[in-house]
Amino acid sequence: MKLLVTGAHGLLGRSLLRAAVGRSGLEASGCGRGAQGAPSGDYHVCDLLDPKAVRGILDRVEPDWVIHTAAVTNVDLCEEERELARRVNVEAVADLAAACRESGIGLTHLSTDYVFDGRDGPYGENDSTHPISHYGALKLASEKPVLEGGLDGLVVRTLWLYGHASGVRPNLVTWPLQALAKGEELRIVDDQWGNPAAVDDLAEALLELCQRRQTGLVHFGGGDFMTRYELVVALAREFALPVDRIHPISTAAMGQPAPRPLRSGLRAELLEAILGRGPITFACGLERLRAQEDFHRDFPAHVR
Repeated sequence: MKLLVTGAHGLLGRSLLRAAVGRSGLEASGCGRGAQGAPSGDYHVCDLLDPKAVRGILDRVEPDWVIHTAAVTNVDLCEEERELARRVNVEAVADLAAACRESGIGLTHLSTDYVFDGRDGPYGENDSTHPISHYGALKLASEKPVLEGGLDGLVVRTLWLYGHASGVRPNLVTWPLQALAKGEELRIVDDQWGNPAAVDDLAEALLELCQRRQTGLVHFGGGDFMTRYELVVALAREFALPVDRIHPISTAAMGQPAPRPLRSGLRAELLEAILGRGPITFACGLERLRAQEDFHRDFPAHVR
């Protein structure tokens, strides 16, 4: 199978290309917004907001399947820059889905737990959606063109993605590690629940789902259900960093522009039935993180 990964600059995109190396029956390449900071390997510059450019890259690469990871995932930015968020998170997905449909190419699209209101998670694939933020509403809208008829389309919802790749923006694990190592005080919300997903584990699952030509809707949430505060405390203890610098705070007290689902999380029973295994635990994810060569290179010795 020939695979094309969009958003190859990002954490998930880089993890997918890394996981694809040496995988039997799979040839992967990436595409993204520019050459500067591009991952090593087969990479193509493509403006995903230009439908002609999208069709051009599909004609040039001739993939059997596309994994679309490119998105605006900053929830507050989506609330404030609504036109940009719509162009990237909905219109670009619809254009890509149309191009894949025309060319007979399969498409996997990443979505989010923010399609739910966070009142009674963790959620299964058949639970009713009710987004409470603009980001969540846009991501829900983006699922439709992928799941419509005439396309081998798969939507994978995930949440609280963590891991490491050189040059990508910090996430809910690498940011606290960096801050605590510098001696900073952290305020972490203690009323948002979810199950953090290890990016390498998600990447491996996505590649297997594509090779199986899986279609429909699948949830991918990690093996542990916890609050963000509990996550950062567990992280600090694992890396022998000061827990007393981590202070709980309510979501309401944060005063963020976009509302957040509080009791969220995604159930992964369907994924486990398909692959014969479920997502890994948070502890296992941290063990994998420690084993990465680029993590050891990019982080100082006292957080290894």
